[in-house]
Amino acid sequence: MKKKIISAVTLISIIAALGSGCASAENENSVNTGINVIYNGQTIDFDVQPEIIDGRVMVPMRTIFEIFGAKVKWDSDTQTITAKKKSKTISMTIGNTDMTKNDETYSFDAAPLIEEGRTLVPIRAISDMLGLDVEWDNDSRTVEINTATEDEDESWKGNTGTINLSNLAVTGEGVNISDNIITITQGGDFEVVGTLADGQIVVDTESKVKLRLSGMNLTNPNGSAIYVKNADKAYITVTDATENTLTDGETYTSGDDNEKGCITSRDNLEIKGNGGLIINGNYNHGIYGGDGVDVGNGNITINAQNDGIHVNETLEISGGTLNITALGDGLQAEEIVDISDGSVNVTTTGEVEASSDNDFRGFGNGEMKDPSQMTDEERQAMREEMQKMFSQNQADETEQDNSEDSSSKGIKAGWMLDISDGDITVNSTDHTIHCASDININGGKLTLASEVKKGISGHGDVTINDGDINIIKSTEGIETKQIMTINGGTINVVASDDGLNAGGNGGMGSFGGGQRADNMPVMTDDKMQRGGKGNMVGNGDMAPPEMNGGNIQSGRPEMPDNDGMTPPETDNNAQQNGYKQGGRGGMMGGTLSEISSTHHIQINDGTIYVNAKGDGIDSNGSIVIDGGTVTVDGPTGSGNSALDTDGALLINGGTVIAVGSAGMLETPSGSSKQNVLNYTLSEAAEAGKSIEVKTSSGKNIMSFKPDKTYQSAIFSSDELTTGDSYAIYIDGEEKDTFTVSDVVSSVGTAVNSGMRGGFKGERGDREQKADKIIQ
Repeated sequence: MKKKIISAVTLISIIAALGSGCASAENENSVNTGINVIYNGQTIDFDVQPEIIDGRVMVPMRTIFEIFGAKVKWDSDTQTITAKKKSKTISMTIGNTDMTKNDETYSFDAAPLIEEGRTLVPIRAISDMLGLDVEWDNDSRTVEINTATEDEDESWKGNTGTINLSNLAVTGEGVNISDNIITITQGGDFEVVGTLADGQIVVDTESKVKLRLSGMNLTNPNGSAIYVKNADKAYITVTDATENTLTDGETYTSGDDNEKGCITSRDNLEIKGNGGLIINGNYNHGIYGGDGVDVGNGNITINAQNDGIHVNETLEISGGTLNITALGDGLQAEEIVDISDGSVNVTTTGEVEASSDNDFRGFGNGEMKDPSQMTDEERQAMREEMQKMFSQNQADETEQDNSEDSSSKGIKAGWMLDISDGDITVNSTDHTIHCASDININGGKLTLASEVKKGISGHGDVTINDGDINIIKSTEGIETKQIMTINGGTINVVASDDGLNAGGNGGMGSFGGGQRADNMPVMTDDKMQRGGKGNMVGNGDMAPPEMNGGNIQSGRPEMPDNDGMTPPETDNNAQQNGYKQGGRGGMMGGTLSEISSTHHIQINDGTIYVNAKGDGIDSNGSIVIDGGTVTVDGPTGSGNSALDTDGALLINGGTVIAVGSAGMLETPSGSSKQNVLNYTLSEAAEAGKSIEVKTSSGKNIMSFKPDKTYQSAIFSSDELTTGDSYAIYIDGEEKDTFTVSDVVSSVGTAVNSGMRGGFKGERGDREQKADKIIQ
């Protein structure tokens, strides 16, 4: 169904400024005259000022959606913006005046556009789609937006009553009891007290209902303890200074397939109050929400045979304390998980298959021979191990993360997972935090431990703007299948495989990478060639990674400055910085300056420490470090590298210390904008022996005491100055001196690397290429 929005003639003067008229990319009629936008009495602070374009007010997309309480994403392939707010899903495409809300299409007279690298949207169209009231004051150049006021029926609040479970006595209108089932058929505010060992509370009304749990204990051995079958909205208030318990049975015999948890609500449910609530989900979920669930406060303990809280739409946690133990997922929303405050403690105990480390099953973390020196038997053994690894990686990549049978993740979302504050602790068998799409972490304290899986796992982009993240156990610490952007925060990662990873489990990929260390062997013909890469094929219409002041951002209109959302920008800044926009990686790999728009790790700021057994920071595309402090401790095995890419490896700013093995050493490209030291030792230094770099005057500009043995060190800092001389110390003893003459200074003893680690890229042709590598 398509609707045409036509404004009344009497509103022409308003529409002239607020309507959604077509605007060209050139925007010859663009005017910026200090426009103010006020929402519900508060002035909106935009990082990019609103403009009048062709007589229409256009505003930055991300800011306006987030002010309106919506979550927003960008699809670079289709140039489509999608925003979700509770049950509303809005979609619009750059240059298209048609917009959809849920299943209906609306036509406006203006379209979203990209101007100077930012996405601007018509404010009237967005407001109309979200049901907001808009007015324009031409004298003050002010847009005033207010939440539409509706004459809500508040009469339900006047129907107050009490439900006494102990003697099945009730007061208030619209409450019936039959066979210990208490059914509420009229809106009202009911206090629940007492104990009932064989009963149920059912809400079935078109109005709103509030249940005030005030020292009660309810068990239903046959189904949900509380079942919101129908309601305009349901509220559960846990009364201060009371303890309450809800328990369901191990089997459900009601015959109603909609009952899926100890608390089942088919409509929106809000939980508040400062009392205590224990929920025992003996059959399935602790809390099941057919729409959305909002936890505002309370001290809530959930024990569940499946998910602690399972929500079809949005799960919001804005306060309180949640203690969850679950065989399934701790918190799961099929659409959005949004945690803005509170204390969340999750333990999952379900059995899941352990992830395999990408270390060639013993080859990667041990000493590896140069393939040219292998016997036929050794080559055959390696071929078999590689084939096993490829098979396992394919299985890992096709893992059904949404499977109810195998998932035991800590916090899991389908469309978006946002954390802006709160104290979050997760101990899980499966991934601790997982989203089938994008993850955004803007604050909070996270302590995460996974028994056999990943710490933070996103199939879409992972963006970290702030927060204190401590991953104390994981296979891979933080993984994105696409783009990882770190703009701030403190991040500590312990991983048995890769510390940070972009691209997920790889396959047979390119064996090139960063700049080849001096004197390292280049193998030809039947031997692998180290250091070089073939030409990378571009990726067609996919928008390039966003550039902001030379920093590569996400390949979607994300947030370079943690505020407004910007669109995919041109690669002008990238070209100026010597970058080349690249496409999808594969067997041919890419050149040393290619920035992948498919798999990329961008570090702009923050303090990052990685202790990894596999690659420290690993990208199936590219890595760019423009700021922050980055420390990599490990790996020790010759099959891995502290920094590992299939494209550009550039250090343009910040402080970087990366120590590890030397067998597969990959160093930053000479296209980097900050000087780099690449140091290799003739023999591995013992764990705990410090490495230092000092100026000729004795000033210490780098000091690090690795937790593991190491044979290589990469160091970059703005204190590493061209033309100056430096000395390298190991455990207080001077080992080497050097003078910086090139961007990358390679010092020490070259190590024969054998195969360059990684084996990443697209799966296509990887198995048939395997034989060529080791023949």
